[in-house]
Amino acid sequence: MKTEVKENKVDFSLIRYSQCWEDTEILLESLDINEKDVCFGILSAGDNVFSMLAKNPEKIVALDISFPQIALAKLKREIFKSFSYEEMLEFIGVKISSERIGMYEKIKVNLEEDVRNYWDFNKEAIENGIIHIGKFEKFFKIFREKILPFVHNKKRIEKLLEKKSRQERIEYYDRHWNNFRWKLMFKLFFSKYIVGKLGRDKEFFRYAEKNISEEMKERSRYALCELPPHENPYICYILTGNYRLEHLPYFLREENFENIKKNLHKLEIVQNSVEEYLDGIDFKINKFNLSDIFEYMSLENYRILMQKIYDNADNNAILAYWNLIVERNSSKLESLKGKENIKNNFHRLEELDKRLHKKDKTFFYTDFVVEKVIKHGNS
Repeated sequence: MKTEVKENKVDFSLIRYSQCWEDTEILLESLDINEKDVCFGILSAGDNVFSMLAKNPEKIVALDISFPQIALAKLKREIFKSFSYEEMLEFIGVKISSERIGMYEKIKVNLEEDVRNYWDFNKEAIENGIIHIGKFEKFFKIFREKILPFVHNKKRIEKLLEKKSRQERIEYYDRHWNNFRWKLMFKLFFSKYIVGKLGRDKEFFRYAEKNISEEMKERSRYALCELPPHENPYICYILTGNYRLEHLPYFLREENFENIKKNLHKLEIVQNSVEEYLDGIDFKINKFNLSDIFEYMSLENYRILMQKIYDNADNNAILAYWNLIVERNSSKLESLKGKENIKNNFHRLEELDKRLHKKDKTFFYTDFVVEKVIKHGNS
């Protein structure tokens, strides 16, 4: 079975995401990975897959259709292998550096030929720091440099990112942040057209069921008031262009570095679609990190892929995935006329996923779904 997003002619010739814009911590809590687990993950920029290695699973298979995303993740893997923690932060772009090209020249011999050729041709991206080079990251750069200055000045942004109590955050948001220009900016810059053109891909909104600008405005209010922005690495990056060393994403934290490094041999990176890959394997998977892949497919293709996942999953396997503006969860599986009802093959862990979604630092997702595979006849 071919993947729908490929058939819709999405452009996979560029690095779309140089970072994973999904909260690793709620992902890891939902999956509860142990040393016997065979895990499956959507690769994207690799960050969440590397984070899963810190939990010492038996194996992780990470997939992506896009070769540039594959090349990015394989370069990151080599960075973990070859450099110290401080050197890693310098090379990828968290710390300022003029030495990245020289550092790359030292490790390039360890890369596969096609990956090395890709980065030899894209040395400017290395020079800029590889966490800053994706289309989505450039979208936030346009927002930060061209749009945000007309809404809030640097002093007000710095004040937003200071530590505050919940009540102080609400008061600051209502009095100083949520002005007319902030509201207008969401209508214009975060419209489906602009986000599709500059940030994601217009094909990713084919099945959009919600108004993205309204959803993002409400979700941003939640993140800025109900959650502490000063310790949210994703908000800090969006507003300032980088992370604060005291609040890094999970895979970049020093306490996780050695665990990730020692488990890199357990990671298999594959260029393929989920559908085609699952058609060809002969082992069962315990934990699935599915990112937001169902966002991009019809309800019918969602059902077909969920059946493939069920067929290749172990009993009690856990699936975790996000919804942005398309609702996908196993309750939708019973609404397809004339099709076998596979809804009962999955049990949504709604109490868990709702609790986790309330603390999701990647605030723009409208839902986080955690489901358990039920193999009938098994306990």
